[in-house]
Amino acid sequence: MITSYLTLYLLFIILASLVISLLVLRLGLPSPQLIIILVLLFIVSPLAIGYFYFSYFDSLPEIAVPDVRGMDFESARSKLEESDLNARLAGSIYQTKYREGIIAAQRPEAGRRVKVGRMVNLMISSGKRKVPAPNLLGRPVSQAEAVLSAAQLMVGEVKRERNLDAPDGTVLAQEPLPGEEAEVGGTVDLLVSTTGEVRSEDDSSGTPEGSTNQ
Repeated sequence: MITSYLTLYLLFIILASLVISLLVLRLGLPSPQLIIILVLLFIVSPLAIGYFYFSYFDSLPEIAVPDVRGMDFESARSKLEESDLNARLAGSIYQTKYREGIIAAQRPEAGRRVKVGRMVNLMISSGKRKVPAPNLLGRPVSQAEAVLSAAQLMVGEVKRERNLDAPDGTVLAQEPLPGEEAEVGGTVDLLVSTTGEVRSEDDSSGTPEGSTNQ
Protein backbone atom coordinates (compact mmCIF):
# COMPACT_ATOMS: atom_id res chain seq x y z
CA MET A 1 0.00 0.00 0.00
CA ILE A 2 2.75 2.45 1.00
CA THR A 3 4.85 1.54 -2.04
CA SER A 4 1.94 2.27 -4.35
CA TYR A 5 1.31 5.58 -2.65
CA LEU A 6 4.97 6.62 -2.92
CA THR A 7 5.02 5.70 -6.62
CA LEU A 8 1.96 7.84 -7.27
CA TYR A 9 3.48 10.64 -5.23
CA LEU A 10 6.70 10.55 -7.31
CA LEU A 11 4.68 10.69 -10.54
CA PHE A 12 2.70 13.60 -9.13
CA ILE A 13 5.88 15.53 -8.30
CA ILE A 14 7.24 14.99 -11.82
CA LEU A 15 3.98 16.10 -13.38
CA ALA A 16 3.73 19.11 -11.08
CA SER A 17 7.29 20.15 -11.93
CA LEU A 18 6.50 20.04 -15.64
CA VAL A 19 3.34 22.11 -15.14
CA ILE A 20 5.17 24.74 -13.09
CA SER A 21 7.97 24.91 -15.67
CA LEU A 22 5.45 25.49 -18.45
CA LEU A 23 3.75 28.20 -16.41
CA VAL A 24 7.06 29.94 -15.87
CA LEU A 25 7.91 29.82 -19.57
CA ARG A 26 4.45 30.80 -20.85
CA LEU A 27 3.56 33.45 -18.31
CA GLY A 28 7.07 34.71 -17.72
CA LEU A 29 6.64 34.75 -13.95
CA PRO A 30 9.24 37.21 -12.61
CA SER A 31 8.92 36.42 -8.90
CA PRO A 32 11.06 33.47 -7.71
CA GLN A 33 9.22 33.61 -4.37
CA LEU A 34 5.96 32.74 -6.15
CA ILE A 35 7.60 29.82 -7.89
CA ILE A 36 8.98 28.51 -4.61
CA ILE A 37 5.56 28.77 -2.95
CA LEU A 38 3.92 26.84 -5.80
CA VAL A 39 6.58 24.12 -5.65
CA LEU A 40 6.23 23.76 -1.89
CA LEU A 41 2.44 23.64 -2.20
CA PHE A 42 2.59 20.84 -4.77
CA ILE A 43 5.08 18.89 -2.64
CA VAL A 44 3.52 19.36 0.80
CA SER A 45 -0.18 18.85 -0.05
CA PRO A 46 0.13 15.16 -1.13
CA LEU A 47 2.25 14.46 1.95
CA ALA A 48 -0.38 16.01 4.20
CA ILE A 49 -3.19 14.06 2.52
CA GLY A 50 -1.22 10.83 2.75
CA TYR A 51 -0.43 11.38 6.41
CA PHE A 52 -4.09 12.08 7.19
CA TYR A 53 -5.23 8.94 5.35
CA PHE A 54 -2.72 6.56 6.95
CA SER A 55 -3.21 8.08 10.41
CA TYR A 56 -7.02 8.11 10.57
CA PHE A 57 -8.37 5.64 8.00
CA ASP A 58 -5.80 2.99 7.22
CA SER A 59 -5.07 2.54 10.93
CA LEU A 60 -8.68 1.51 11.69
CA PRO A 61 -8.85 -2.10 12.93
CA GLU A 62 -10.51 -4.77 10.81
CA ILE A 63 -13.20 -7.20 11.87
CA ALA A 64 -14.93 -10.21 10.30
CA VAL A 65 -18.51 -9.52 9.23
CA PRO A 66 -20.91 -11.75 11.21
CA ASP A 67 -23.54 -13.82 9.44
CA VAL A 68 -26.96 -12.25 10.07
CA ARG A 69 -28.96 -14.16 7.48
CA GLY A 70 -32.08 -15.75 8.90
CA MET A 71 -32.60 -12.93 11.43
CA ASP A 72 -35.14 -10.14 11.45
CA PHE A 73 -33.76 -6.67 10.72
CA GLU A 74 -33.63 -5.44 14.32
CA SER A 75 -31.80 -8.55 15.55
CA ALA A 76 -29.37 -8.31 12.62
CA ARG A 77 -28.69 -4.64 13.34
CA SER A 78 -28.02 -5.38 17.02
CA LYS A 79 -25.57 -8.15 16.15
CA LEU A 80 -23.71 -5.94 13.68
CA GLU A 81 -23.53 -3.08 16.18
CA GLU A 82 -21.92 -5.49 18.68
CA SER A 83 -19.12 -5.83 16.11
CA ASP A 84 -18.91 -2.03 15.61
CA LEU A 85 -20.57 -2.26 12.21
CA ASN A 86 -23.60 -0.42 10.85
CA ALA A 87 -26.68 -1.91 9.19
CA ARG A 88 -28.75 -0.54 6.33
CA LEU A 89 -31.88 -2.02 4.79
CA ALA A 90 -31.10 -2.11 1.07
CA GLY A 91 -34.31 -3.66 -0.28
CA SER A 92 -35.92 -7.06 -0.73
CA ILE A 93 -35.29 -10.13 -2.87
CA TYR A 94 -37.21 -13.30 -3.67
CA GLN A 95 -35.72 -16.10 -1.61
CA THR A 96 -37.53 -19.37 -0.87
CA LYS A 97 -35.08 -20.33 1.90
CA TYR A 98 -36.22 -17.54 4.22
CA ARG A 99 -39.74 -16.45 5.08
CA GLU A 100 -40.98 -12.95 4.35
CA GLY A 101 -39.31 -10.16 6.35
CA ILE A 102 -36.19 -12.18 7.26
CA ILE A 103 -32.66 -11.19 6.20
CA ALA A 104 -31.89 -13.24 3.07
CA ALA A 105 -28.64 -11.66 1.85
CA GLN A 106 -25.93 -9.26 3.03
CA ARG A 107 -23.13 -7.23 1.48
CA PRO A 108 -20.28 -7.50 2.45
CA GLU A 109 -20.69 -11.26 2.84
CA ALA A 110 -20.33 -13.07 6.17
CA GLY A 111 -16.70 -13.73 7.12
CA ARG A 112 -15.22 -10.93 5.03
CA ARG A 113 -12.84 -8.66 6.95
CA VAL A 114 -13.74 -4.97 6.82
CA LYS A 115 -12.86 -1.78 8.66
CA VAL A 116 -14.68 -0.98 11.89
CA GLY A 117 -17.67 1.26 11.22
CA ARG A 118 -18.32 -0.22 7.76
CA MET A 119 -21.91 -0.16 6.49
CA VAL A 120 -23.43 -3.60 5.84
CA ASN A 121 -26.29 -3.66 3.34
CA LEU A 122 -29.07 -6.10 4.22
CA MET A 123 -31.69 -7.57 1.89
CA ILE A 124 -34.90 -9.06 3.32
CA SER A 125 -36.87 -11.91 1.81
CA SER A 126 -40.00 -10.82 -0.03
CA GLY A 127 -41.67 -14.15 0.75
CA LYS A 128 -43.48 -15.87 -2.06
CA ARG A 129 -42.73 -14.76 -5.59
CA LYS A 130 -45.41 -12.60 -7.15
CA VAL A 131 -46.55 -12.35 -10.76
CA PRO A 132 -48.91 -9.93 -12.53
CA ALA A 133 -52.44 -11.25 -13.00
CA PRO A 134 -53.19 -11.80 -16.73
CA ASN A 135 -56.03 -9.95 -18.41
CA LEU A 136 -59.00 -12.34 -18.61
CA LEU A 137 -61.68 -9.72 -19.35
CA GLY A 138 -63.72 -10.54 -22.42
CA ARG A 139 -62.27 -14.05 -22.69
CA PRO A 140 -64.37 -17.21 -22.52
CA VAL A 141 -64.20 -18.75 -19.07
CA SER A 142 -63.11 -21.99 -20.75
CA GLN A 143 -59.79 -20.28 -21.59
CA ALA A 144 -59.25 -18.77 -18.14
CA GLU A 145 -57.82 -21.90 -16.54
CA ALA A 146 -55.22 -22.36 -19.29
CA VAL A 147 -54.21 -18.67 -19.23
CA LEU A 148 -53.93 -18.65 -15.46
CA SER A 149 -51.98 -21.92 -15.42
CA ALA A 150 -49.44 -20.41 -17.80
CA ALA A 151 -49.04 -17.52 -15.34
CA GLN A 152 -48.66 -20.00 -12.43
CA LEU A 153 -52.07 -19.06 -11.01
CA MET A 154 -55.39 -20.88 -10.60
CA VAL A 155 -59.10 -20.14 -11.03
CA GLY A 156 -60.65 -19.16 -7.72
CA GLU A 157 -64.31 -18.47 -6.96
CA VAL A 158 -66.51 -18.18 -10.04
CA LYS A 159 -69.72 -16.15 -9.82
CA ARG A 160 -72.25 -15.69 -12.59
CA GLU A 161 -74.19 -12.62 -13.58
CA ARG A 162 -76.96 -12.41 -16.16
CA ASN A 163 -75.77 -10.31 -19.08
CA LEU A 164 -77.48 -10.44 -22.47
CA ASP A 165 -74.88 -8.16 -24.09
CA ALA A 166 -72.04 -10.65 -23.76
CA PRO A 167 -71.79 -14.26 -24.95
CA ASP A 168 -72.54 -16.87 -22.34
CA GLY A 169 -69.42 -17.74 -20.32
CA THR A 170 -67.56 -14.44 -20.91
CA VAL A 171 -65.38 -13.09 -18.10
CA LEU A 172 -66.87 -9.76 -17.00
CA ALA A 173 -64.62 -9.00 -14.02
CA GLN A 174 -61.72 -10.48 -12.11
CA GLU A 175 -59.97 -10.08 -8.78
CA PRO A 176 -57.04 -9.29 -8.69
CA LEU A 177 -57.41 -6.88 -11.58
CA PRO A 178 -55.25 -7.29 -14.71
CA GLY A 179 -51.66 -6.30 -13.95
CA GLU A 180 -52.03 -6.45 -10.18
CA GLU A 181 -49.59 -8.75 -8.39
CA ALA A 182 -50.66 -12.13 -7.07
CA GLU A 183 -48.62 -14.75 -5.26
CA VAL A 184 -47.45 -17.67 -7.37
CA GLY A 185 -49.92 -20.52 -6.89
CA GLY A 186 -52.65 -18.11 -5.81
CA THR A 187 -56.15 -17.79 -7.24
CA VAL A 188 -58.04 -15.27 -9.38
CA ASP A 189 -61.78 -14.89 -8.75
CA LEU A 190 -64.00 -14.46 -11.80
CA LEU A 191 -67.38 -12.94 -12.59
CA VAL A 192 -68.81 -14.69 -15.66
CA SER A 193 -71.78 -13.77 -17.84
CA THR A 194 -74.77 -16.00 -18.38
CA THR A 195 -77.90 -15.63 -20.51
CA GLY A 196 -79.97 -17.72 -18.14
CA GLU A 197 -81.49 -16.97 -14.78
CA VAL A 198 -79.08 -16.71 -11.87
CA ARG A 199 -80.22 -18.39 -8.70
CA SER A 200 -79.25 -16.67 -5.47
CA GLU A 201 -77.64 -18.48 -2.58
CA ASP A 202 -80.97 -18.28 -0.71
CA ASP A 203 -82.62 -20.45 -3.35
CA SER A 204 -82.55 -24.11 -2.45
CA SER A 205 -83.86 -27.39 -3.71
CA GLY A 206 -85.71 -28.06 -0.48
CA THR A 207 -89.41 -28.14 0.16
CA PRO A 208 -91.28 -25.78 -2.20
CA GLU A 209 -93.03 -22.81 -0.69
CA GLY A 210 -96.59 -23.60 0.39
CA SER A 211 -96.05 -27.34 0.86
CA THR A 212 -96.93 -28.93 4.15
CA ASN A 213 -95.41 -31.81 5.99
CA GLN A 214 -97.58 -34.82 6.33
